[in-house]
This record gives sequence, structure tokens and C-alpha cells, in this order.
Amino acid sequence: MKISIITACPSGVANSIIAAGLLDQAAKALGHDASIECHSSVVETQTLTDAEIAESEVVIVAANAPVDTQRLVGKKVYQSSISECTTDPKAFLANAIEKATELTQGASVTPVVVEQTGGVKKIVAITACPTGVAHTFMAAEALEEHGKRLGHTIKVETRGSVGAKNQLTAQEIADADLVIIAADIEVPLDRFDGKRLYKTSTGLALKKTEQEIDKAFAQAATYTHSGTSNQAGATEEKKGVYKHLMTGVSHMLPVVVAGGLIIALSFVFGIEAFKEEGTLAAALMTIGGGSAFALMIPVLAGFIAFSIADRPGLAPGLIGGMLASSTGAGFLGGIAAGFIAGYSAKLIADKVSLPQSMEALKPILIIPFIASLFTGLVMIYIVGGPVAALWRQ
Repeated sequence: MKISIITACPSGVANSIIAAGLLDQAAKALGHDASIECHSSVVETQTLTDAEIAESEVVIVAANAPVDTQRLVGKKVYQSSISECTTDPKAFLANAIEKATELTQGASVTPVVVEQTGGVKKIVAITACPTGVAHTFMAAEALEEHGKRLGHTIKVETRGSVGAKNQLTAQEIADADLVIIAADIEVPLDRFDGKRLYKTSTGLALKKTEQEIDKAFAQAATYTHSGTSNQAGATEEKKGVYKHLMTGVSHMLPVVVAGGLIIALSFVFGIEAFKEEGTLAAALMTIGGGSAFALMIPVLAGFIAFSIADRPGLAPGLIGGMLASSTGAGFLGGIAAGFIAGYSAKLIADKVSLPQSMEALKPILIIPFIASLFTGLVMIYIVGGPVAALWRQ
């Protein structure tokens, strides 16, 4: 028997393609000659010709999205949702052929297209997620691919754990017809004042990219900056040696205060009471002096590096600080370790380019590994000895 099969789903990706494949195999197993029209956004749709429709004894429509059935008027047609055909395609096909009835009135569908008034649209976007690793870059890639496929010009700024990359310029923002913010955290929006802006999540931008772009054109509203939110954006890039140093000191101070107070508590039992093993005074001295104070220099170095290179700089800074402490280089060594780790991590982040598929590994593997190795070797062979000698003098 000659039959025609039409499948469609809202996204035009998984369900439509899977249903088409299952029904095609079922038709062959049952000895039918099937022509397939699969509505898809990832493969080219082969629309049924008038001749194929005319030759078909039955037309089966398995769709969760609108399908043009005006062309099927007068044919025996069976319509259902996609979910009905996936459990047992052979039984579904046999039942569809048996229960198909002549279609007397069809429905024509106007394809949903992206607004094209004025030609190609210019889109700028920002992606950001809490960890700044996988979703940030995957959502950016999805937006770029779908935007270009729809015929638009698009640039996406990623705000990952290595900082802002592919940054949007003031001119690009000014020229943009639409701004898409796909973020799960707060991002500075003051530079988009007066632009048409649409907010979504990285998850939706990744999984329902085309729908989100369509919604962005339809639902974007003009953004008005209040002047009270996202103040951090104005000073985010205001970096300097003093700022980095103060960041390290400010994070170190709670450790110093907590450790000092706990040591002071141990003195309540006597100035030398901590020397007796197993006593509460000894335990307090171990907590304050042996642990808290041991963390001072690593924390100082770690957060100096964090201020310079963001999260990828933290691990190299902590390691460098620990080496400064163990080599006797003290606070000066810790400060040096923080700046060495921070600027080496930032240099790797800015200068080392990787394929998009490996970009997510940069902040969690490549930068910490290389920067930690470099910082450690510099601290052991160059900085540690001379600085420790200064302290001994």
C-alpha cells in the first residue's frame, strides 16, 4: 500500500525525527511504500509533493505542532499526537490505516518566521551561570548557531569563571536591534539602557534556542536603567595593585581575628597551659595557632590572585601562599606568591585559545594546573630562599 506520513513537533528536533524514523521502519516491516515528511529544524524538510499525496491511499499525520492539512482534503487521513506512535509503531500504523477517514476540511498554517522587517537583525547577547563553566559557553554556542542559521548577525559575550570574554563594544550595543540576556546570575545591565532587551535562563537558551530567539523578538521590552542596581558593573574592571592587595588582606583578617581570639582563650588557663598535652588549652592553641594562623598567608596570597584572575587564580594563589609559609618567606613571600599566581593565571586566560568544546576545561583544569606549577617553581627556586633570608636577618 502506498502511504504518506507527516511528523512535526514544536521544537522540530527530537520527537519529530524519532517518530519519522520509527514509522518509516514500521511501514517497511508491514510491506507499505511510505513517503515521509518530517518537519525539523536540524535537517532539511522534504515536503510531500502533490503527486505523492495523490498516489497515497492513506495519509498519517503524527504531530504535536500545527501542520498544513488543506492539501490533504479528499484523502483518507488519520491524525494523532506523536506520543501515540512511539510505543508500538507497527500497531499504530495498522490501526491508523484501518481508522483513516476522508478529510473534508483542512487547516492551512502560516509558518512562524522571525521578524524580518528591515532585513537582517543585529543581536547582542550575554550568557552567565553560577559556576561560569559549562552552561555559559554551551548557551553562547547555541545562540550563535541558531542566530546565524536564522539569518541574523549575533555576538555573544560570555561571563564565565575566567571573566568576561568576547566583550561587547559600545558601538555593537548601539547598533543592536535586540539584546538577549541568558543568565542565571545578576549581570550589569546599565550599558543596555534604552535597548530592546529580553531576559531568559541559560537552560532555556540551550535547550529551546530557536523558540527563545523568536520570543525575544516578540516580547523584548525597552530597558530603562534605574541607576541603583548593578552598580558593581561600573567598577568591576577597576583593577590595581592596591585593590588586589586589599582584597587579600580583607579576606585574611577574619582568619587572623578568629585565630588570635582562640589563642587568647587558651591563655585563660595560664600562659603556658597549652604545653600540657590533652588539655583544653592545648586544643585551643592547636585551633588558633596551629590551624588558623597557618592559613593566614595562603588566604592572603589566594585572594590577591583571586582579585586579579577571578576563580582560576584562587588555587595557584593558595598553593603559592602555602609554599611561602613553608619556606619561611612569610607575609612578603605570600604577597609575592599572590601576584605571581594571579597574573600568571590571567595571562593564560587571556592568551591561551582553545577550541570551543574545550573552553570549559580552562578555568577548572588548564589554568589552575599551569599557574600552580609556575607559581610553585618560582616560589621554591627564586622567591622563597631570598625572602626567607631577609626575614632571618
